[in-house]
Formats: sequence, C-alpha cells, structure tokens
Amino acid sequence: MMNAPGTDDTFPFDPASYRICDSVGYLMARAKGDLSRDVEQEVGALDITHAQASCLVMLAHGRARTVTDLGRELNTDMGSVTRLISRMEKRGLVERQRSDADRRIVDLRVTPAGHALVDQLPAIFCRVLNRRFRGFTEAEIAQFRDMLQRVIANNTG
Repeated sequence: MMNAPGTDDTFPFDPASYRICDSVGYLMARAKGDLSRDVEQEVGALDITHAQASCLVMLAHGRARTVTDLGRELNTDMGSVTRLISRMEKRGLVERQRSDADRRIVDLRVTPAGHALVDQLPAIFCRVLNRRFRGFTEAEIAQFRDMLQRVIANNTG
C-alpha cells in the first residue's frame, strides 16, 4: 500500500501491481455494461431503450425534472439528453412545460403513456438484477450498495 505524498492516508492501489483485468474500475465498468445490455434487451420489448427507461423512472420518481438534471444523473452531455427527450416527446412519453416560477426553465413531465411504461419497469429492472446477483445474500447486496455509495461520495476532485 502506498501513501499519498504529505498525507497519512493509505491508498490500496499500487501502480507496481496494477493489472487491468483485476482493476476495480475495469470490473465496475464491465458489470455496468453487462447490466445495461441486459436491461436494453428486456426493455426492447416495450419499444424503448435503457436510456429512455432510466429517464422515465427518474422523471416519474422526482429524481430529475429538467434536461440538466437528467444529464447530471446519467452523466451524459445535455445535447444527447435533449435528443433523447425529443424522441420521447414525439412518442408521447414526456412533455416539456415552461416553469411558472422561472420562464427560462423547461420542466419535463411524464405523460400517461409514459407512466404506463414506468409501471412495468421495476419488474424488468428487478428481473435483470436478480439474474446478475444470483447467489448473493441480502447482506452482501446491502454492503455492495453501501460501498458504491461511498465510492460516489468520494468524488471530491
């Protein structure tokens, strides 16, 4: 284990023993890709993409309300999110609405057709997660979730 210069913190990763296939970052990216691919296949039956499903759920559950919010949550550029929302708007899944409080802000709202899809998504997401986490205990999943939240919280630059 190496110490950062000028600190007492111990860092568990050492460039001298780094191997890409054993890298936590590589493994997280692989796992995310596998989960995303599985969800993509499952939501395809609803004629939507994984990104569209994620947007619908975030909007429906109040996690996001604008394109900016969605971009931040999905870690995606605003142009991509805007195009995604435009496609969803054409399909009647979401609608744009100017904010009454600040006319510069455009809020996004899930339509009844969008809510009909949102109602089906938890079963799909859980089916994929149950497949991928087969053999894990509830305690292991809770610990894994906690670890991921800590990794995210450590984003201090």
